[in-house]
Order: sequence, then structure tokens, then C-alpha cells
Amino acid sequence: MIERIVGGSVARRGLVLGLAAGLIMILAGVASRLSFDALPDITSNQVLVLTRAPGLTPEEIERLVTRPVEVALGGVPGLVSQRSISHPGLSAVTAIFSDKVDPYRARQLAAERLAGVSVPEGVEHPELGPLSGGLGEIFQFTISSPSRTPAELLELAELRLAPLLRAVPGVVEVNTWGGEVRTLSVEADPARLAARGLSLSELKEGLANASGSAAGASVPAGGGQALLRGVARPADPSALGAAVVRADPSGEVVRVSDVANVSWGGLPRLGAATADGQGELVYAMALMLRDENALDVMGRIHSVLPDLRRAAPDDVRIKLVYDRSHLVGATLKTVGKNLLEGGLLVIVVLFAMLGSLRAGLLVASAIPFSMLFAAAGMVMLGIPGNLMSLGAIDFGLVVDGAVVMVEAIFHALDPRRNPALASLNHDAEARRRHVAGVARSVARPVFFSVMVILLVYLPVISLTGVDGKMFRPMALTMVFALAGSLIYALTVIPALSSWLLRPKDVPSRDPLLVRAVDALYARALPRATRRPFAVAAAGGAMLVAGALAFSALGTEFVPQLDEGDLVIQTTRAPDTSIESAVRDAGRLERVLRAAAPEVLQVASRIGSPAVATDTMGLDQADVFVHLAPKKEWRKGLTRDRLIEELEEAIQRDDPGGDFAFTQPIQMRFNELVGGEVTDVSLSLFGTELGELRALAEKVRDAIATVPGAADVRVMTPPDVPLLEVEPNPLAAARAGLTASEILDAVRAIRVGIPVGTTWVGAVEVPIVLRLGSGTTAFGLGELPVVGPGGRLVPLSRVAEVRTLSTPSLISHDDAQRRVVIGLNVRGASLGAVADDAKRVAEPILGGASGIRWAWGGQVENLRAANERLMLVIPLVLATIFLLLVAAFHRVRPAAILLVQIPFATVGGVGSLWIRDMPLSISAVIGFIALSGIAVLNGVVLMHRLLHDEDEGMSPVEAATEAALSRARPVLMTALVAALGFVPMMLATGIGAEVQRPLATVVVGGLFTSTLLTLFVLPVLYPRLAGRGRRGQAFAG
Repeated sequence: MIERIVGGSVARRGLVLGLAAGLIMILAGVASRLSFDALPDITSNQVLVLTRAPGLTPEEIERLVTRPVEVALGGVPGLVSQRSISHPGLSAVTAIFSDKVDPYRARQLAAERLAGVSVPEGVEHPELGPLSGGLGEIFQFTISSPSRTPAELLELAELRLAPLLRAVPGVVEVNTWGGEVRTLSVEADPARLAARGLSLSELKEGLANASGSAAGASVPAGGGQALLRGVARPADPSALGAAVVRADPSGEVVRVSDVANVSWGGLPRLGAATADGQGELVYAMALMLRDENALDVMGRIHSVLPDLRRAAPDDVRIKLVYDRSHLVGATLKTVGKNLLEGGLLVIVVLFAMLGSLRAGLLVASAIPFSMLFAAAGMVMLGIPGNLMSLGAIDFGLVVDGAVVMVEAIFHALDPRRNPALASLNHDAEARRRHVAGVARSVARPVFFSVMVILLVYLPVISLTGVDGKMFRPMALTMVFALAGSLIYALTVIPALSSWLLRPKDVPSRDPLLVRAVDALYARALPRATRRPFAVAAAGGAMLVAGALAFSALGTEFVPQLDEGDLVIQTTRAPDTSIESAVRDAGRLERVLRAAAPEVLQVASRIGSPAVATDTMGLDQADVFVHLAPKKEWRKGLTRDRLIEELEEAIQRDDPGGDFAFTQPIQMRFNELVGGEVTDVSLSLFGTELGELRALAEKVRDAIATVPGAADVRVMTPPDVPLLEVEPNPLAAARAGLTASEILDAVRAIRVGIPVGTTWVGAVEVPIVLRLGSGTTAFGLGELPVVGPGGRLVPLSRVAEVRTLSTPSLISHDDAQRRVVIGLNVRGASLGAVADDAKRVAEPILGGASGIRWAWGGQVENLRAANERLMLVIPLVLATIFLLLVAAFHRVRPAAILLVQIPFATVGGVGSLWIRDMPLSISAVIGFIALSGIAVLNGVVLMHRLLHDEDEGMSPVEAATEAALSRARPVLMTALVAALGFVPMMLATGIGAEVQRPLATVVVGGLFTSTLLTLFVLPVLYPRLAGRGRRGQAFAG
């Protein structure tokens, strides 16, 4: 079948080339729709449920909001797990669905369940967060003005700037930190209320009657009609102050301004923003719709930026903080540079080994076809082009099938080996028949060798979870590229060869490199053949050395991508006020700006945004540090050294908090994948938060002693003070008060009592009644409560005021309380640090009763990936073995070729060890690719060897002749594959960190696997052949 396809392609080359040209045009059209981003989105299929509950404590949030939401979502089809955080005033529940569930279907199912959730009065109904992912935070900027209030800046952002960005296709939400929601604040004066004989309830009722609107439809107006409405909308504090609270029959009128101070105010804030130590501003972030094309969306955002700036008044400054297109462009530049350099090296090698530019370009023509084929496949499966999907493509690997085909045809046209072939220069039909015969003879080894490489990627395609989302696109891209190259090698290459290659194109002398290799190999092979036991011993020693080097390697999940900028996650005292948080953030920003000239800009996001996609308390902040391009850094300065300098400056000039260094995408991935923002996490589960906290602190102190463990901290802040006011029914009744009125007084201190709304232009302004807003924790008991007739009673007379402690936040995983210890890894391998952390932590945990624990973060992703690979790789090796048996129709040659794989891994392990690189999933992918290339080279040699044996040669003669005659194609396939990875191995641009381990493994492994193919296999084959053949070997 394969031979017929190849023969038919030569016989009908016009049709084949015409169809190929048409296919190329179709593939180019499809490939033009390929989307791009920096990395694959590894976010799970999740639905975020947010509920705002102003004024409630975390325990109240947990009991009244979070648990009802968790119960409602439980049992939803496709739900895998849930996790939640209950913050003061905010509940965030993340429902994680199976990847098989359509994201929109998951949101519909969640919304249906949430419709039946009832929440207490004053708590907003649960709502779904925006449909975005780990790569969604694509555009961030600050809005500041020297003359505008925080409320005015927030209104400008939400009413004039955000709508422009929301209108951009692909932008799902525009979120904000900072600013203030404007209110008309009515601050009741207890003394003036008492003087007028009014209670707080009467003032509340009067304010409620002071605003509103009425729809009047229309009234006749001559032959037409006029619309009718009634409005009572106080536009400013003076208008509201003029509202009447009470009018006596005697004519005395009590206005709001008579018993209260009316002013512009603001609702309690869950977050704030600052930048460069210059004070508060508004921080805005555009979120991209999940699975959108980041480059396209950023291009659309860039196109509306002029409108955005025109929409802002002259005194308002818009300053960029983060633009995803910079990272995407940098990573694609790294990928493109590596691919271009690799492609050029492949062409140079082909020319150096073939000695013919025509033949070299013919082989290289497989590259664009294969890339178009791969890009079209990526578009069809929705795989974006990024560092992982495009960065692992090796043009040397792609052209291997074409190399074998063209080399065989080129070799068969050499008139030096048969002078009669010179006549083919002028006999096109005879040349076509000759090329067809040669192409048919190598069709099977080409097909099976490329199929072996395709098969080795099956373990990667089988990966699931985070590792699958990270590496499956890369494997599928390589499969598409190899499938395209196989089609091209079996159809277009034979057709083009019969047309373009002629005996006169073969150089009269072999190229210098080939002559040198042939001369050296012709002398070295006989010497090795005479010393089979020494060769076997050397091979065994290499395996032992490789095993020792492997045992010394560290482990990590994926090398950390250097995104170019930093994020510092800060955690301060859990009872930090908004004013203190803003002051601390500004001080830290000034310290960072002064610490290193490489720091260009510092912006802080404090607490939670308006749409709480990032649930943090006021004690937490994400500090974005924008760095200069690396070419502008001080000479010799590394990223790790810069972080050390910043850490030293923080510890010296701004101590008192916990600080952890990460990067924008890395932070978001860690948070969305595991619910935490650190590389390694340890979750302790139990019912008593106090016990969990105490145990977590012991474990934290133990883990902090592990070398390489950085930023070790308990992620759950300690308890905070709680003032609890419980009305005394009897004392309250004596004062003429009800429990509800006392609770209203408590609510009025900070949250305020909503009494209506008004409008100022397009801005809806809540009207809020407050009492004693200047009250402190120490004077709460003396707060005057206004009773009937204006009677004043201290709060402590009608209620018990207790000082307690309460959790600052409560975290759940599958509805179970948990406390999390987090750590990052710097200066050591992830696996080694995680193992040491387990060694010191688990003896402490084992001594606690009623506590269970679970490790998370990247180390668990690595463990899950390893478990799946250990299951799938043996199955793939068995499949490769069966494929080789089908290719050779013999079992023993197939078994011998599998020996190539461990020898190939020796070089890969050695290269990692020499370059001091840990074993990561990227490196494992390199080993998988390497095994396919190693077997491919063996197939090329074994096919010729068996052919010579079938022609009557002894195993020794066949092995020697096959090795000498096939040295050039073996070296060519090895060299083009290795050199195609060399630019990737040596790259230093943004994104190179992820590519280097893979390329290092392949380049190093090809060295040892080529030695095996050219020396160990020819020497030991006669001893490993069947019994009859072994007899021939010894007889020879």
C-alpha cells in the first residue's frame, strides 16, 4: 500500500503537485486564523460565585452565605470540587467542573441552582464572576488626578472609560480597585435629636420619605400628549438637608439639617490602589474572555486607546501598568528566532552532507508545508500558538522523513556508482521510473520511522489536568507537523525528486564533511568490531553513569517563565485599616523605587476589586513591579540577584509584613489551579480553626529551615478583634428601645442604614444614615443611642459589649475548613524542596488527632503527571515494538532497536546534569521526543542490514556494510534534529526557560544514541542475532 502510494505519486506527479499546491493554499487560509498567546491557559473549568455582604464578619459570611451557596451547588452535573473563601463582607465560592462540561453550560447550571438561594436582608444575591481564565488579566492601567476626589475618579472610570473597553470584542469585564462609591451621608447628631425630641427611627423614616420617583405615564396635551413623572431627588447635601423630618401642627418644622450633618460620603471599601508612593488612585484591569486570541484582543484595545485618552479630562492621567501583548510578542519573538535559526542550521547541514543546494532545498521544502499543516490542525482543534505549542517544534525532526527519502534517491542517482545512470540526464521517463523504484524501496522505513516518532508523543497527549493543558497542545502540534511531513515525504518529495533531481546534480566528489566522516568511520568501525566486549563494557559504563547522574537530578514541574516583571504579594496585620493599608503601600512603593534603578514603576492593588475576582483582605496587596528591559540592567545582574536586592531593601526600610515574590501570570495560575498563589501548598483540614492555626505555625517554622524554601508563611491570617453587641431586652425596654433599634444604631456606626437613593446625572447615589461614625473601639460602650422623645442612653446601658476574637477569613475546600501553609522555591529544585518539606512537616502532623492534610501546588501536578506517564509510556513502548515487528516482520530486530532508547537517555541525563538543570516535565517531553529519533536512526540502519542479510551476507558483513553505507543518512537525521534544537538550547530570550530543558535533553541524547547506532549496534548485532545467524557470525 505504501509503495503504491509512492509509486503513484511519481507516475502522476503533475496531479500530485497540483493537488499539493491547492492544499497549501487551503492550509494557508485556515492557518491564518491561528490565535496567539504567551502560554497555554491551564485554568480548570470553573465558575466563580461572588456575594457581597457589607458589614458581616467571616464567620457570619460562612454560616449565612458561603455554606448555603456550597449546598446549592453540590450535586450539579459535572461538578468536580468546590473551594471558597469567606472574607469580611465578601463570599467567593469557586465551583470546578469537569473539562468535558461546556463552560457556558456550567454557568447555566450554577445560575439555576443559585436562583433558589435565599440570603439575609442587606446581603446582595449571589452573582457569577466573569468568564475568564488564568491568562485573562491582559491590560492594566491607573487613573489619577491632582484635583479630583476618589469618588470622581471611580465614576470616571466606570461611566466613561470602562464602557469603551467593554465594547471591545473579547473583553469580558473591566474591574477596578480604589476610588470610592459616593453617598449622601447623613450623620445624625444625638444631642440635636434629643433637643428636638426625635428618635433615630423617626429620622430614618423622614429620610426615606425625602427621596423617590413616581411614574405618571402621560396626560393629554391638546391634540397630543405629555409624558408625566414625579421626582424627589436631592442633588446635593444642601437639598437633602432641607428635607422635612417632622412638621408639628403648631407650625414648627424640623429639617434634616436641624438634627444631622449632611455631606458627601462613601460606602465602606473592600480595596484601594496606589502607585509610585504618590497616594491613592484608581486601578483598572481589562479581563479577556476565556479562549480568546490575546494578540487580537490587545490589538483592538490598542485601537481604542486614543478614544480612551480623549474621554478623560485634561487633568486626568492614564498610565499603563501591564500590557499582555509585550509578553506575547517577546515569547513569540523567542520562538520565531529559535525556529528561524534552527531552520537555517538544518539547511546548512543538508547542504554540507548532500553537497547539492537543489537537494538541500528540496528537503527543506517539507518545513513550510509541515508548519502550515500543523497550524491548520491547531486552528481546527482550537489550540493557540504559544511558547509551548510552537516552541517545541524541531525542523530537524520534521524533515527526517524527507531526509531519508531524498538521500536514498540522491545516492541512487550517483553516476560514480553506476556510470550508466548518466544517461538519465536526458531520459526523463527512465529517470522517473528509476526514482520511483528507489522511492518505493525506502517508503516502508520512512513510514514506520516517522510513525514511531508520532507514537512517542501519545503519552503526552494522554496527560490530563494541569500537565495535560500545558503539554498536550505541544504534542498535538508536533503530531500535526509530523503527519504533514510524512504525507509530504511519501508524495510530494518523490514527485519533485523525479522532476528536479538528475545525475548531473550529484557532485563529482562527496562533500568535505562526508569524506571526513567516512574516512574516520571507516577506520574506527573495524577497530570497534574487533573488540565487541570492550564496546559492550563501554556501553554498560555509559548506562551506569547515566543512572548515577539521573539520581543526582532535582525535579520541578515546569521551569518558571521569566515574564519580565515582578509581583510582590504582601500580607500585613489582619486588622489593618484601609488608611493604614494605603499608607503602608505607599511606603513600600517608595522603598522599591529607590532600591534598584531597574525598577521603573510600582503599583499596588490592595484588597478586593469591585468585582471580587481576586478575593483578598485589606491586609493583602499585589504590588506590580515594572522592570526595565534586561539589556538595560546593570552588567552581570540576574533576576535572582535583583530579587535579593529588593528583599534586602524591604527588610531594611519597610519591615513588619510577609512578602513573597512571583510574576503576574505565575501568580494567577497558582491561584486558579490550586486556590493558592505559591509554588507549594500544604492544606490542613479540621473543624477548629484555632487548633489548625497553631499546628500550621509549628509546621511553618519547620519548613522555613529547609534550604530553597522561600516566602514560607501561613496563608490564613491570624484572628482579629471583634466587638460584639448583644441587646439586653429588659434594659432596652426600660429605655423605650427595641432590639431592632439598638442593632440599627450599631449598623449606623460604619456601614450605615440605607434610607433611599438619588441621582446625580448618570450616577446613582445611595442615601445613608449614620450615627457616631467617629466612635472608636475603646469608646463604643459610651455611644449614645437615641430613644423615643429624643432620650439618650449609652449603648452599654441597653446592651452588652463584649471583646472577642474572630477569624479574619475562613477557607473551605469541598466545604471543609482548612488552613494553608504556602512556600515558593528559589535556588533549588522544586522536588527536592517539596521532599524536604514533607520530611520535616509530616512528623509534626502525624502527632495531631482529628487533622488531615494534603499537599498541593506544582509538586502535586508533577506527581500526577509522573503517575500517568509511568502508566502510559510502557504501553507506548509496547506499541512501538509491535510497529517495528510489523516493519521488519521479525521480533529480534525490533527488540534490538528498543535498546536505542536507554542509550539515548544517557546523553540527555548527562546534559541536564552538566547544565545543572532539574528534571522537569519539559525535560521529560524531551526524553520522549528523543526516544523516537533514536529509534528512527536505528530503523534506517536496520532496514539496510536486514536487506543485506537477505541477500546472503553474514551478520558481521551485513552489519559492517550497512553501517558504512548508511552512516550519512544516520548522521544527517541526527545532525538536523540536534542542530534544529541548538538555538532553543542556547536561547536567552523571554520564554527560553521553558524550552531549554527539552532542547538540552534532545541534543545531548542524540550524541549518545548516534554513537550507539554507528558503533554499538553494528558491533553487537551479530552477537544478538538469532541462533542460526549467530553461528554465521562466529563462523565468519
